[in-house]
Amino acid sequence: MKDCLFCDIINKKIPAEIIYEDDDVVVFPDINPKAQVHLLIVPVPHIESFLDLGNRQLPSLTKMVKVVQRVIRDKKVENGYQLIFNGGRHQHIPHMHWHLLGD
Repeated sequence: MKDCLFCDIINKKIPAEIIYEDDDVVVFPDINPKAQVHLLIVPVPHIESFLDLGNRQLPSLTKMVKVVQRVIRDKKVENGYQLIFNGGRHQHIPHMHWHLLGD
């Protein structure tokens, strides 16, 4: 999508510290962290919001779940984490993503 910050990060037009990356999901730190660990889990295909998920996007969602489970273990935050996604006026970037916060 044109003018999407996360698409620009995914496409390497904007530099970011990539924690995890494959053909379906990218993980990178939030630029304004709210916790010791604050990562964004982003599907590679542009899905504007949670409400735009359909059957075609279910493989991306399933992959996101597996990746976030791995990252939780890798970052050793199993004992205290939050997985959050925002929508509507609370979603500041129009590309579906999850926030992983842990300490």
